[in-house]
Amino acid sequence: MDKPFEDHGLFSWCELMTNDFDNSMAFYNKVLGWTLREVPGRNNSRYALVMNENSSQPFAGLLTMPEQLEKRGVPSFWQAYVTVDSIEDTLAKATENGAEVLLPPMDIERIGRIASFRDPQGGVMSVIRYNR
Repeated sequence: MDKPFEDHGLFSWCELMTNDFDNSMAFYNKVLGWTLREVPGRNNSRYALVMNENSSQPFAGLLTMPEQLEKRGVPSFWQAYVTVDSIEDTLAKATENGAEVLLPPMDIERIGRIASFRDPQGGVMSVIRYNR
């Protein structure tokens, strides 16, 4: 059985990076009926866990746009996280094949290590190595 939080190359999480946190929360609550529970964010950011009526476990998150991306004029977007064995090795392979690093490797307390890149066709992806 696949283990998205452990197996290299599997999608494991999804987040909306938004420039308008409150309106994004209200929109998805009204449109999809999602329950959004705000929890402490990092570095003055806001974060909400996303759940639906059939689950008490979160399946996604919403967060305020990180300053590094906001300064670059990046609009709000949904990002998908793919589990990898090594953030550094994955970024090296991505850049060797034409990707641009958007968010350099960083540690997320209690979660793991993440980074984001834009592929040569313009697609943005985030990679994560969960703490085990």
